[in-house]
Amino acid sequence: MGDAAILQGEVRALRAVFGEDAEIDVAEQTPTVAKRLYPAIRFHAGLHALHAHWPRWRSHGGVASLRKRRTSLAVRLLARHPRLARLLLSREQRRHLDLMAAADVVVATGGTYFVEHYDFTAKADELLAAQALGRPTFLFTQSLGPFTRPRSQATMRRVVAGAQGVFLRDERSRGHLRALGVDEATLHVHADAAFALATPEAPRPGGPVPARVAISVRRWSHFKGGAGPEAGERYRRAVAEAARALARAGAEVTFLSTCQGVPEYWTDDSRFAQQLVADRLPGEPNITVDTAFRSPADLADRLRQFDVAIATRMHFAILALCVATPVVAIAYEFKSRELLRAMGREAWAFDIEDVTADGLVQATREALAGGAALRGAIEEQVIAYREDAIGPARRIRTALAAGRAAGGRA
Repeated sequence: MGDAAILQGEVRALRAVFGEDAEIDVAEQTPTVAKRLYPAIRFHAGLHALHAHWPRWRSHGGVASLRKRRTSLAVRLLARHPRLARLLLSREQRRHLDLMAAADVVVATGGTYFVEHYDFTAKADELLAAQALGRPTFLFTQSLGPFTRPRSQATMRRVVAGAQGVFLRDERSRGHLRALGVDEATLHVHADAAFALATPEAPRPGGPVPARVAISVRRWSHFKGGAGPEAGERYRRAVAEAARALARAGAEVTFLSTCQGVPEYWTDDSRFAQQLVADRLPGEPNITVDTAFRSPADLADRLRQFDVAIATRMHFAILALCVATPVVAIAYEFKSRELLRAMGREAWAFDIEDVTADGLVQATREALAGGAALRGAIEEQVIAYREDAIGPARRIRTALAAGRAAGGRA
């Protein structure tokens, strides 16, 4: 649902600039599920889409690997041998190419997928295909890199070289692209797209005396080198002990997440939270696990009811900030630390390899002590971020206008 928050923020930004009647089609790897959850958005199958009706053998294993390789080969052939490329693709894939070819602009959604512990072939193929079709392409606000492997370096150089604009969420990501020697004129730093959804000015509900603390947790296996085999155990212990300490001090502690309540999704953070509570916090009072699915707007409304959010998921943190709820971050990637650094609260960000219960409890108490003054400061920052989150859409409009003035088709 973090991806949904990004997408909805991006759509809002584009409509704010191009008008409410702008036609926006979204290529999705799991279009059937996406349509069910967000029927107001026009989804269709992307180049590497998986379909709910497919048997397992078709979407996993050797058959899936062969289909992926065939699709990537078609993308490489598309610019010079378009007929051959299309022969390698299915009817749905060709339909997707036709939609891209007819588009005025192709925009890659924001997020964190150009990082080396994920296979980002599918994302890169979408952009490279659009570029082969001659479409103006842009990358919406990203956190990406670092790139240490020759293959991923080469892919990113190709993607960025063909893009008219690359929008980044932090200076660290810009540094990762600078290290590849790309054209810096195309790189721009802006607030995450989800901030376009922010409503920090809305009234907060009058709360009871107990402090209310929301905690998001997630499974994670990509710990930094040197963290040791016990890094995951240390993370779980730190969260559990912090939850216990806060609950025993009188706080109402609720585990919830952006990633829960969708059976088709690859993970469900509420199951991880339930196991954590069962293993480490059995019978503890004032601790509950919320398992419901919520849209980004609904989750933001839920987070408005809390006094502090301890966030492992970055977009859990952003949706909390969007309603002026203070955030303490457990950073499994650099993006969460960079978010709080930009807000002047890096002391409340803890790397997942080093997080401790004492650190989480102390930061949470400081955030609680900040009260209305802290929420007011966050509100002011987030209103500025909301405006900045629309910035990439404005840059896209300017670039397209320049292309038309130069005689291009865009």
